[in-house]
Amino acid sequence: MGLETIDEVKKIEHQATQLERDYQEKLKDMQNDTQERINQLTEEAETEIRAFKEREQEKKDAKLQELKATYQQEQEKAINQLEANFERNKDQLVNAVIEEVMRKYGNS
Repeated sequence: MGLETIDEVKKIEHQATQLERDYQEKLKDMQNDTQERINQLTEEAETEIRAFKEREQEKKDAKLQELKATYQQEQEKAINQLEANFERNKDQLVNAVIEEVMRKYGNS
């Protein structure tokens, strides 16, 4: 009975050692899987952040172009108005000069 008990104890010790190895291996696999998943999620998040930044930059660029176009239109309108005012005032000045010349020298 002593040898059977010793063999049984050795068998139990062997099973316990095997269980410990299996546990450690599964734990290591879980840690590796977890780290891989974290890496994957981090990469996905970084990709989403880059895509978001690119979309926001595109929106900003489009808005900037829109504002630039609006400003250019307003500027062109203001220039045209100034040119029209200049032409109108130039004609009035020329007419005033002609009238003054005619008044001074036309009646001689």
